[in-house]
Amino acid sequence: MKFEKLRKRRRRSRWVEGIFSKNPVLVLGLALPFAIMITTSLKNAVALSIIFSCTLIPSVLLVSLTGKYLSKWLAPIVYTLFSMVLVIASIPLIQPISPEISDSLGIYIPLVAVNSILPMLYDRYVEADAKPILALVDSVTYSFGFSFALCLIAAVREFFGNSSLWGVNLELPIKISGLQIAFSGFILTALFCALFRFIKRMVLCFTLRLNRHAEDTV
Repeated sequence: MKFEKLRKRRRRSRWVEGIFSKNPVLVLGLALPFAIMITTSLKNAVALSIIFSCTLIPSVLLVSLTGKYLSKWLAPIVYTLFSMVLVIASIPLIQPISPEISDSLGIYIPLVAVNSILPMLYDRYVEADAKPILALVDSVTYSFGFSFALCLIAAVREFFGNSSLWGVNLELPIKISGLQIAFSGFILTALFCALFRFIKRMVLCFTLRLNRHAEDTV
């Protein structure tokens, strides 16, 4: 009975795994260069999130559909080239955000094609019994989790570091210009990681207490 409950709980948690329990940035610590270096403005974070989502979702789906047919030495080459094509194709989608957004992101746009989240999800779905529907769920939730982390960090850095949000000047009485430098990105990302893990632990403890209380009442 307990085993069956555990299986049901795992199935339910799969739908939010990449957002909360295994957030790629705030929990797993993946793709940290993006969280640290490009989050000086919310526009940067949104633009990179769009490119990331447009690259990750089709790539993971392709792995789940073709992984069993490709040899181990050929698969990384094919999937990396496919990701690069998706990155290039996604660039026009971010141009309406700002004309100079591509120059602002610089080298971090092509780096999306080889970010550390991709191989982690590739390993899950390269086997013969991979299910495309689960690949779609994971790629969407991990994309959302990545976007949430970047936008959260970027909003704080732009709001307090530049007294603006989405490029709109807010004229705040306090301006901490140091938040715009890369070193502050390290510190702020680390603080958010610690806070997120603390919240995750508190939620797990609360859930366990509810389950124990339910079992005692039964």
